[in-house]
Amino acid sequence: MRYMANSRPVEGVTAEQLTHFLDENTFSPAAWNLVRHRVVIEYALKVGDVPGVVLFLDVDTPEQAADVVEGLPAVQQGLIAFDLDPIGKSMRL
Repeated sequence: MRYMANSRPVEGVTAEQLTHFLDENTFSPAAWNLVRHRVVIEYALKVGDVPGVVLFLDVDTPEQAADVVEGLPAVQQGLIAFDLDPIGKSMRL
């Protein structure tokens, strides 16, 4: 099953704090392994007033999707949280 994980800042975290974290931290080895093993099948950096990231996950259960995002450093440091939504196959136009 595919899930879209849309990040949002945790209450009290400023856009500047989040931008600083994203600028200072490239892909961790753990995050790269998620891409390499096709758990994260696509991602995009959000632009605009609220920085963040959208991840597209290919996992079996909602619990696995939650485990993936909860293991990310920005989540563990209390900077962002994710809203998880199940999605169907994407279509290219």
